Amino acid sequence: MAVVQLERVEGGLAGVVGDQRVDLVLDVPNSRASVRGTSMGGRVDGYWHIESNFNNLDPIGIFLGEYDGSPVFLRNEVHLTPHYALKHADLSGAIGEQELRARVAAVEAPAYGPSVWGVDGNFDGTTITVFVAVASDLSGARLDGVIGGLPIKLDATRSSVTGEYAGPRALFPLLVCSPLYFFC
Repeated sequence: MAVVQLERVEGGLAGVVGDQRVDLVLDVPNSRASVRGTSMGGRVDGYWHIESNFNNLDPIGIFLGEYDGSPVFLRNEVHLTPHYALKHADLSGAIGEQELRARVAAVEAPAYGPSVWGVDGNFDGTTITVFVAVASDLSGARLDGVIGGLPIKLDATRSSVTGEYAGPRALFPLLVCSPLYFFC
C-alpha cells in the first residue's frame, strides 16, 4: 500500500505515491482536455474529447495518448437521464497490451450523499470494484474500493489528492484525473 500525497500546483498535480514521483499538468475542465507529465515512473501524455450533451443524452468520449511508452486508447459511452444526471457509462480500450473494460453506474448510497457511482470492471485480468462519491457542490470526491484485491482509498479536492493506492501503476493517472475533470 502506497501513501498518496498530491497537491494542486500551477494547473496540475505534484507529489508522491509511496516513493514514486507524480507530476501531472491538467488542462480541464471542458469537452476537450489533456494531461501530460509523469506518474509513478511512467511518462503520461494524452487528451480526451467528449461530445457535447446539448440535446444528446448519450455522448461519446475518446482518450488518446500514451503511458510509459505504450499507446493508450479509451472510449466511453455515457448515458444520461433527461435531467443530465449520469445513468451509466461504459469504458473500453487498452493501455498498451492491457485491456480495460468497466461500467460506471449510479448507486443508492444515502450515507454518502446524492452522487455516488460504482465502478466495476477488469484491467488485464485484474478485477476493479470502486465506489466514487462526489460532493453535491462538486468540491471533492472520495474513491474507495479494491483493484485486484488491493485497497484504494483516495480523497480528492480542488487543491489535493490524498489517501492510499496499491493498484496497477498504469491506472493511477486515470483514477486521479477523472474526478478532477468534473470539479476543477
